[in-house]
Amino acid sequence: MDDEMKKCQSCGMPMITPSDFGGRKVGNRYCAHCTYPSGDLMARHLVFDNMVKYFMRMKRLERAAAEAYVNEHMAGMPAWQ
Repeated sequence: MDDEMKKCQSCGMPMITPSDFGGRKVGNRYCAHCTYPSGDLMARHLVFDNMVKYFMRMKRLERAAAEAYVNEHMAGMPAWQ
């Protein structure tokens, strides 16, 4: 097993424990926040909306600033290229 930390290819979240992985499937390329319970990746607009809400809450960003940040961030993620 490689020691490299796995990161969600949709949002970049580190995935360490089985519950971090989509569908609790270790090896899934996407995290539990970006997937349905089955482990399948959600549509981009759903991931985008969840990330915007997260950054508004955690970073106390206004919606427009959070949307701009998330758009830029997602543009660099493999899932959305």
